Amino acid sequence: MFFLIHLEVVMESIPTIAIIGRPNVGKSSLMNRIVGYRHAIVDPTPGVTRDRNYAEATWNGRRFNLVDTGGLDPDDSQPLMTSIKQQVDFALREAEAIIFVCDGKAGLVPDDKQILNFLRKHWSGHPMYVAINKLDNPNDESQLIEFYELGTDELYPVSAVHGHGVADLLDLLVKDMPVNFLSEEEKLQEKALERIAIVGKPNVGKSMLFNKLIGESRSIVDNVAGTTRDTILFKFQRAGKTYNFIDTAGLRRPDREKDDVEQYSVYRTLGAIKNTDLVILVMDASKGVITYQDKRIAGRIIDSGAGCIIVWNKWDIASHDEHFWAELIKQTREEFPLLSFAPMLATSAKTGLRVNKLFSLIDHVQETGRRRIAPETLRTILYDAVTIQPPPTYKAREVKLKSIIQLDGPPIVFKLKCSEPKGVHFSYQRYLLNHIRQEESFEGWPVKLITGS
Repeated sequence: MFFLIHLEVVMESIPTIAIIGRPNVGKSSLMNRIVGYRHAIVDPTPGVTRDRNYAEATWNGRRFNLVDTGGLDPDDSQPLMTSIKQQVDFALREAEAIIFVCDGKAGLVPDDKQILNFLRKHWSGHPMYVAINKLDNPNDESQLIEFYELGTDELYPVSAVHGHGVADLLDLLVKDMPVNFLSEEEKLQEKALERIAIVGKPNVGKSMLFNKLIGESRSIVDNVAGTTRDTILFKFQRAGKTYNFIDTAGLRRPDREKDDVEQYSVYRTLGAIKNTDLVILVMDASKGVITYQDKRIAGRIIDSGAGCIIVWNKWDIASHDEHFWAELIKQTREEFPLLSFAPMLATSAKTGLRVNKLFSLIDHVQETGRRRIAPETLRTILYDAVTIQPPPTYKAREVKLKSIIQLDGPPIVFKLKCSEPKGVHFSYQRYLLNHIRQEESFEGWPVKLITGS
């Protein structure tokens, strides 16, 4: 059973191509082959892809968006499949063309016919390319014979794993698209956009918060922990500003047994933390406690050097005792001493409580990450700090501090030039950083000091 919903979505002004098909026909593998890297999780287990997953690709000088979708099972009416069907419908509304993927090894099955008939009935205005995947020899026409029952004028035999036939399919896909290379200036602008990763344990409301921030159901939300399997990236514009949000899979306890898909989900989430600019750490206010797993995730954020905002979600069902928030702040600061720079906010993704304030907080933290302390001010800070407390000697030698500069960021990094780079004890480095923070707090960011001669 299929259904249609009505939603207007504004996409970037380059063509979008949706990849549609039943589970485990190789949609994600085809997406990875086209974009040229492992963007989507691929596993033999059906149903790995659930949310719609976007990536930009370029072929013959034409840029376009690809959207990978969850596998469709027309007869499955379970809540998760219902959500997947909604995500597919969203993708089709955004798309200018469709790649419908079948499994050449498994052969033609009734679900293929049912899905294609649905697409023909409701999306007949979209150019459709029927790709028969998993064919090691795309030139062997005998493998295609049964698929002509689909009644399409053209079939495109491909092997997403080996790349056979994909170039021919892409040539046809982009032939009517305009050439639209990114200029060097546009590439720099793309690189400059800060990425904002939403992380936390399973079932703390990350995907619901992600959806509320961008104003649509981009990620599937379910009470079952582990619903989000892959990292979902979305470029969102609000009040003339662009935000690059990343929804991530929940990080479970390390001692919990994980299958291959969940293990790769963990790698993708850890990669998102490592390579992001700003992390929103989401915890469950209805529980009111910080767990060992919360601490492990916080440790990953600290190691990454990214900026951080701490969000206590599910405030709508948390205790509203007048002392509860004060106790929560106290507990957070005690358990996360190395995240003392991170501002905190209580939200409800379900009701939208303080979501707009979260946007204001994101803007504030991003702005503080771009702040620079003037060189003459840094010279004064260094002079005052040394006058008050000179650095200890190192191997009976005096440690002379020559200058300090702020490196380009974020992150916030200062470089101290001195006579003995290895001789500046970490406690004295912390002393210098405290003096710097008195001038500029850099709220939301860790501040690091490196030494050199």
